[in-house]
Amino acid sequence: MTLCVPLFAAFFSCVTLASVNIEIGLLRQPVDTSTAAPIYLREPENNGEAGATLSIDDANGTGKFLGQKYSLRTETNADSDQLNATANQWYQDGVRFFLTDLDTPSLVTLRKALPDDAVLLNIGNQDDALRTSTCLPNTLHTALSYSMRADAIAQWLRVRRLNRVFLVSGMSPEDDAFLVTVKHTLNKFNHKVVAEKVWNFDTDLRRTASAELPLFTQASDYDVVWAVDENNVFGQHLPYNTWLPRPVVGTHGLRADGWHYVIEQWGAVQLQNRFNDLFARTMSAKDYAAWVAVRSVNEAVTASNTANVATLLPFMLGERFQLAAYKGRKLTYRSWNGQLRQTVPLFDDQALIASAPFEGFLHPRNEMDSLGIDRAQSQCRLYPSPDNA
Repeated sequence: MTLCVPLFAAFFSCVTLASVNIEIGLLRQPVDTSTAAPIYLREPENNGEAGATLSIDDANGTGKFLGQKYSLRTETNADSDQLNATANQWYQDGVRFFLTDLDTPSLVTLRKALPDDAVLLNIGNQDDALRTSTCLPNTLHTALSYSMRADAIAQWLRVRRLNRVFLVSGMSPEDDAFLVTVKHTLNKFNHKVVAEKVWNFDTDLRRTASAELPLFTQASDYDVVWAVDENNVFGQHLPYNTWLPRPVVGTHGLRADGWHYVIEQWGAVQLQNRFNDLFARTMSAKDYAAWVAVRSVNEAVTASNTANVATLLPFMLGERFQLAAYKGRKLTYRSWNGQLRQTVPLFDDQALIASAPFEGFLHPRNEMDSLGIDRAQSQCRLYPSPDNA
């Protein structure tokens, strides 16, 4: 492809750009529709895929001027063996970048099934083990970890001097995983758990929340209720129904996640509008994780004008890579475990309340590393580590 740029009068400067075709695969497990969550809180069927689709469109918008062509393949299947077979076929077809929304066992199996030069970008799995001990080669994480979400809330509680926590959790595997992280985080930030209960009832809270939950949250005193209910079984009913008039944080009330529709700062309103125009719904955290994963590949390809993984991956994990992604700061990847450094918004359903990390939580390398698994806590040493990575 030849690109000609006017210099002055009738003179032009022309350069020849190599054509670069980048196919990206998306491998997902189906959305669980058997949940007890109300319909309005259930995960959209195209959650994540929609964000990737928008990002592909964005990449092609600029790519057409640079000789770049992006495309997306998708596969949704509950069978890990079938997903692995599909991924290997795509690899034979030339796909080298794979977005994944898989549970940990399936993600580990997929990584083993693909050659090492295939790059996985995890857009949905928050498991801390993937960032600490289950260190997968050539695997990046654009999804927040449980620790990043918990640390963001704990920092806010420390800033607001809300230190006595009533912990309420559900019984799902996701709740158990997040609960372990929350307890570790509360201890790290010197918060005190003054009461802890597990919601193990099948009561229809749509009719009885105002009677059941005040009794359930009885305790002598606490500053805040921390809800751990990843599947929206009871947590949405906790705000305004606690025994003491206290704020609710965690999975409900004041939440921390990678993205939310209330974010309009830093130019984000145009991203929100473009997403809504395409899909007639709001952009979720998983959609954003998929969007920023494709955006990362696009940024690396544009900077290097190649689709060669051996060139792109070191660049993405190096000092020169900085991603503008509507979060108020340039985002980078942690070289030791592939986690995307990012600010973490704290929000309710109507407003962005704050953005972590907060002033005063210092870090010798990068303040965003005060959120989540730091290098000293991780066994992962996946990539060469420059001073700022």
